[in-house]
Amino acid sequence: MKPSPKPQVASSVRRPADVSGPFVCSWSAVGACAVVRVAGAIDVGTLPTFANELQHVITTKLPRLVVDLRRVTRMEAAGLDVLADAHDLAVEHGGWLRASGAGQWLGDLLRATRTVRPLDHYPNLADALPSYRPGIASGP
Repeated sequence: MKPSPKPQVASSVRRPADVSGPFVCSWSAVGACAVVRVAGAIDVGTLPTFANELQHVITTKLPRLVVDLRRVTRMEAAGLDVLADAHDLAVEHGGWLRASGAGQWLGDLLRATRTVRPLDHYPNLADALPSYRPGIASGP
């Protein structure tokens, strides 16, 4: 089996968005994908920053992105709308959006809200990144 090349990593030149202390949202590039790392609560106070950061990354950096949610402490249902809107924007720009690391709470939130909008979610970052998934590095 031929080893996969190591993805190149580039970091955001902008400082991470920090809203009211505990919320942080920043991005970095891993190969041809952006990874948006989120920490803290996604709620009414942080939703605009979260939405703006996703929109910024999709429209000015890379339209293929993974949103790493493993450090999110809680997310209101409106956060699903932000993710779904960002997914739609990514698709419009020829990319996609995947969520990773949320664990059981994301599935529970999706079921509780009965959302019908698409959201691919993976147990961890490595599974969500195509460069770490053998045989589908150029897949959707």
